Amino acid sequence: MIVTPNLAPKTLMSICGGTLLVLTLASCTSAGADDFDDRRRCAGYRSYSDCMDRHQYRRDREQLINQEKALINAQQARENMRMLREIRRKRGEY
Repeated sequence: MIVTPNLAPKTLMSICGGTLLVLTLASCTSAGADDFDDRRRCAGYRSYSDCMDRHQYRRDREQLINQEKALINAQQARENMRMLREIRRKRGEY
């Protein structure tokens, strides 16, 4: 199978970009659905506002973790591209 030098980096970037898009979309939910679920869960608690705050904190933390994972994946993709270029340079493909 013959692979052109420009095809592999484009393919790798497409895969990484698609992965980042999926991670970003997976972490998104509608605010209305979250509020409804939280109200339902916290309805029986004496300290309703504390319960709501805990759920909001959990959601915020989860979103932050997902963003950090996306950042790590983007950094890894850049490092993979750098290594691919370095390997090709050493082989004399570039």
